[in-house]
Amino acid sequence: MPNIRYANMCHWKSIPYRKIDNFREFYYEDKTNTAYYSDWDTILKYQAALGFDGIEIAPWDLADILPLFGSPENFTAFAKDRGVEVIGMFHGAHASHQADHFDEAVRAGREAVETIVKFGGSYMNTCPTQNYYGSGPLTREEVQQCARVMNEIGRYATDYGVKIGLHNEFFCAINLPNHRELIESTDPRYVHYCLDTAQVAIMGEDLLTFYRDYRDRISTFHLKDTASERQPDSVRYAQDPEITDDGTRWFWEPGLGTLDLAGLYHLLKEDQFKGWMSIEYDGSPDLLASMALTRYHLDTVLRPIYD
Repeated sequence: MPNIRYANMCHWKSIPYRKIDNFREFYYEDKTNTAYYSDWDTILKYQAALGFDGIEIAPWDLADILPLFGSPENFTAFAKDRGVEVIGMFHGAHASHQADHFDEAVRAGREAVETIVKFGGSYMNTCPTQNYYGSGPLTREEVQQCARVMNEIGRYATDYGVKIGLHNEFFCAINLPNHRELIESTDPRYVHYCLDTAQVAIMGEDLLTFYRDYRDRISTFHLKDTASERQPDSVRYAQDPEITDDGTRWFWEPGLGTLDLAGLYHLLKEDQFKGWMSIEYDGSPDLLASMALTRYHLDTVLRPIYD
């Protein structure tokens, strides 16, 4: 078993079918590539063929998965038959900075943990609160309130064998001025960190410095590139900056941006990091092409450094 295993962070959005049995007839309905992106059977086979033997799902996937498969356990078995295992699910801890929302935030986090356990996963990468726009700047007490929620969810998750990993988004209220404070205010026994390589760089951190500072807290990664490092407050704190009308892409496949991912892999080699590396393609116009480009860069540039 390799030290680093690779997963795909699911951004396929709506997958309407479990398996298309009449593939040729389906194709002739419109003679486009729709048939190739409409069922979980085919999507999971793409992943397996390209060497991504894990999938990290998101809450928005549940609306498709549960009606199609009937239960998390059935989806997990279906994926396993195609060489893919569910490693976890993303979670947004909405309004965790609000003291009067504590019980609701903790309840939602616990329910997400229970869902992950049903899928057989062991990671819950968690955005600690919502966008900066409309809620920031947070006070010191509000940051500490976020920490209290994360600790409570993390304690519950640990009892179920799940690691929660704080996950920064460059546009969220936990941002450059306070995200280190949040990390250091959480209990390392229960709260870990998911290093999204592009998000922290856009936010203003130096990727390699940040990794060195928090290497002992990191449970997993979202690996992606960017050419938009150190964005100013006016961008990060704007309304919905991740969604742009002009076609701006914040995130790129590894090797197509400017991050020192090779330097990161040298540090991973130094530490003998063992765990999952989720590849994330948010913003890509062609997820399968992104997956293939990523596999090429992994095999020719990054994996040779570590392996």
